[in-house]
Amino acid sequence: MTADAPPLPPQPAAASPGAPPPAGTAGTDAAWPSARALLWGALRARRRDLVAASVLYSSHQLGESMVPVVVGATVGEAVAGGSRWAIALWLGVLAADFVLLSLSFRFGARASMRAKQHTGHVVRMWVTERVLRPTGGVRLAPGDLLTRAASDAGRVGAFAGIVAQTVAAVAVLAVSTALLLYFSLPLGAVILLGTALLLVVQDRVAGRLRRHSGTEQQEAGRAAVLAEDLVRGMRVLKGIGAERTAAAQYGRASQVALGASLRAVSSQSLLSAVGTAFTGAYLAVIAGVGGWLTLSGRMGLGEFVAALGLARFVVGPMQVVSGASAAYARAVASAGRVLDVVGARDEVRDGSHPGGWEEGRGARVVVAEVGVGGFSGVSFVAECGELTGLVVDVPGVAGRIPGLLVREGEPEGGRIEVGGKEVGEVPLEDLRARVLVSPHDAVLFPGTIAENIALLAPDPRAAERGTWAAFADQVIDTVAGGAQAPVGDRGESLSGGQRQRVALARALAAEPPVLVLHDPTTAVDAATEDRIAGRLREVRARDGLTSLLVTTSPALLSRCDRVFFLRAAGAGAPAGGRGADGRGADGRGAGDRDAGGRGPDGEAAEGRGAETPRPAGAGGSAGERPGGVPLTAASGSHTELMRDNAAYRELLTR
Repeated sequence: MTADAPPLPPQPAAASPGAPPPAGTAGTDAAWPSARALLWGALRARRRDLVAASVLYSSHQLGESMVPVVVGATVGEAVAGGSRWAIALWLGVLAADFVLLSLSFRFGARASMRAKQHTGHVVRMWVTERVLRPTGGVRLAPGDLLTRAASDAGRVGAFAGIVAQTVAAVAVLAVSTALLLYFSLPLGAVILLGTALLLVVQDRVAGRLRRHSGTEQQEAGRAAVLAEDLVRGMRVLKGIGAERTAAAQYGRASQVALGASLRAVSSQSLLSAVGTAFTGAYLAVIAGVGGWLTLSGRMGLGEFVAALGLARFVVGPMQVVSGASAAYARAVASAGRVLDVVGARDEVRDGSHPGGWEEGRGARVVVAEVGVGGFSGVSFVAECGELTGLVVDVPGVAGRIPGLLVREGEPEGGRIEVGGKEVGEVPLEDLRARVLVSPHDAVLFPGTIAENIALLAPDPRAAERGTWAAFADQVIDTVAGGAQAPVGDRGESLSGGQRQRVALARALAAEPPVLVLHDPTTAVDAATEDRIAGRLREVRARDGLTSLLVTTSPALLSRCDRVFFLRAAGAGAPAGGRGADGRGADGRGAGDRDAGGRGPDGEAAEGRGAETPRPAGAGGSAGERPGGVPLTAASGSHTELMRDNAAYRELLTR
């Protein structure tokens, strides 16, 4: 696991109702081949509410449709000179009809609202479960994911909310058509022809709405991602005076999103206009034909009143069908965006053989002939109870190695073992409970300093030891509020050095058997960094735990029991500079400072390298030497390497 991720709850043994089928090689793509399939799958998850709402709404609509029929029968009975008891009977039927339609609507609306809210929640949980799945595979920005889990899931839920109304509308159209056919064959033919033409025309217009709705959601997601980046990087933008440029960039993105939204609304308005025009023309034709039939003596006055009332009444159901077409088009577009997430292929496969490690002890880590980032021959060993250093003089490789140890990506061949177990065979939950990776840009969660440090700690004493080892107690003594001081969003209320010390304290407090730290102190002043290195080695070695430092910090490397130095062999190696992931030859991001560039205030430049997808699958079997530019390895103490290895000495003194 990584130190900037909260512990996941245990997976249930059986899937919960409405849970999505698993993604991967035989996963969601096969179960949900299209956005429409996902949409109907979401509706099936709340089928009980939908069936109840459909029955109740249909009862309401049928009751509504019977009102003009009963009124017409009452008028006809009165005109024909019927008895008072007969007229009173029809009035009683009318009152009972109003009671039926009133109660049906009340409880049908409740069931429909439950279906709407719960369907949206089901879809949001599908997105959440897929994003948090240990096998990875989702590579979207948080802002984009938020748009899909909120707005797109809401549109799917909104469609569920009108499904019952649409079913009821179709039912009442069928009954009304039958009644009009009973009164007059021409009137029934008019409603049949009008409904058919309405559905055909709306289907054509709905295709345009689906396209524009998808574009609208996509551009809204891009604007959300940009806004998130601007807020996170506000300190840097102010430092370089780029606020106006950033604001202009967001303004352009916002205008594009606004234009996409206006096009979608325009398409929806066109769809509504088509429905209104058809229903208006239909009502005029019904009134004209019915009046002609009544004046010519082919239809009685009571029948005409009933027919005209039915014709006026079915305008509402026809408009419901018209609105459902627009809602369906938007829901399909949003379901497609949700499918991009829940249907993502697993990045790594889960193992099936439990590790069987001894509890509370370290584990020997062996990396042999592993390929990563187009380079081969990555090899090193981290022993139990030792602090092992790893220095990589290859652009981009240093930042990827920690992720391979917890299988955030697959290596390009080679072998990785933890405690004598091949990591590819161990279940991811077991492996990540054994190996903890604290990345260079570890994130703090909203809350207090104490809450962040204790997040992964097994007990309060462990949190105290982690705080002491990382010199986070100095942070607590410095900031207002002490341990209960809020860290803000992603730790923005703390300085760079303070954030790193709190993140390091959190990782040490977890007391994992294997701890991997990637440049944990780049924003800490040199004197404090040296003291942290000594305490880190002390607390980890005391219990025989395994520790791996991926760094180029001389202060940290000088405290390591053994250091491995990897560098490209031969003239075919890439030149120095920044790699594809935005990190330099020392494995640090563009915004990091080296040991000599840190100031006493503990601040370092903040930057974000461009992320590149890791390989989707292993490029070779265990033990197979991968292709690529070979790396050479040298090992020894930091002092020995500084004395005997010119390349190592040059890298650390740049």
